[in-house]
Parts: sequence; C-alpha cells; structure tokens
Amino acid sequence: MSGDWTDPSVRWRGFAAGALALMACILAVATFGPGSTGNAAPRVNVEQRIGAALDTLFARENITPANVKSWRATASGKPTGRLAQRVTVGRSFLSLKFNHDLSTMVSLLGVRVVAVEKTKEETVSMHIICGGVTVRSVAFVTETRKE
Repeated sequence: MSGDWTDPSVRWRGFAAGALALMACILAVATFGPGSTGNAAPRVNVEQRIGAALDTLFARENITPANVKSWRATASGKPTGRLAQRVTVGRSFLSLKFNHDLSTMVSLLGVRVVAVEKTKEETVSMHIICGGVTVRSVAFVTETRKE
C-alpha cells in the first residue's frame, strides 16, 4: 500500500481510522471520565465493611455512640464522599493498638489506614484510604480533665 493521500482508498482508510479513534476516546470519557459514577456497589460494600470494623473496635474500646460525632465532609460547599468522625476518648486510649487492629481488619478489603498524631492538640486522625481515595477520617480527641 502506498502512502499517497490522493488515492481514494488511502483517504478512506485514514478517515475511518480517525473516526474510530475519536469514537473510542468519546466512549472512554463517557465511561471513566469526570462525573461518571462507575460501579458504586463495590465501594458501598467496602464502606459498610469499614463501618462494621470500626463499630467492632469502638465496642471493644468501650466507646459509646454518644462519644462519636459523624458528618459528610464537604469541600467548597460540595460533598466529597468522605465520612468524617470525631471520637472523644479517655487518656488511657491506645491509638497505636487501635490503628494496628483497624489496619488488620480492613487490609483484606484492599484498604489502608494512615494515621497522623498531633501531640499538642492531643489528637490522632486515622484516614482510611480505598483505591487512592480517603473514604473515612476518624479523629480521636482526648477528653479534657475536669478540675
């Protein structure tokens, strides 16, 4: 085959290849691009299992529902899809053990836990990451002494 664009068969093949490439790009953007939800069912299932693991650990640590405040995080007034929680704990709470236990429980889901400690504020934040996205943040705040 010659590369002569004056030949009608070469022009037709070039046009057809370009049109197919354009359609493939449009299909890819429609399927995986911004605003696509993809398959939300697996993420919902993972989030439910993460919630069950946290509930189990909260019960083990004697953390009551009254000590847990939850809300959906927003950025610039838009929902991020991340559930944020603030948990009040006593001074005897061992965040390192909780982090290890949580990481062990959710590791089979393909989820990891990243913790950040702020010593001055007496808080430890654990961010639960699934597929490169933070799906839940749990901030443990040490209760202040009443003197």
